[in-house]
Amino acid sequence: MDYSKAFAISASGMTLERTRVEVASLNLANANTVAGPDGKTYQPLRVVARTAFSDAVTQGLAGPSVAVEPTLQSPRMVYEPGHPMANARGFVAYAGVDPAAEMVTLMGAMRSYEANVAAMNTSRNMALKALEIGGNA
Repeated sequence: MDYSKAFAISASGMTLERTRVEVASLNLANANTVAGPDGKTYQPLRVVARTAFSDAVTQGLAGPSVAVEPTLQSPRMVYEPGHPMANARGFVAYAGVDPAAEMVTLMGAMRSYEANVAAMNTSRNMALKALEIGGNA
């Protein structure tokens, strides 16, 4: 029996979820960064998963193709007149990152990753049981 497709599906899901964790972590790390001298703030990123159609046709299975794209978030303006990066009105432009939403993304990605690990372990156990059955014949 061939369990490689089951392993590939789980591995593909784990790759997607790992990317979601990395992107959410990057967004959280930059949540309190201010606009640079050019006036641009950090733009939060998001993970976009697309089914690779050519893979679906050739293999009969569709694994996600992962892309990381910037979001167009307006900066979060905070009144801090003493800040060195404050504008003429005393506002500082911070990155438009929503820490609560990023934490929800982190928790969801973590749970999905764990589910993919469980699926891979189940496939592995099934393969081992099949080998045991075949060895006793």
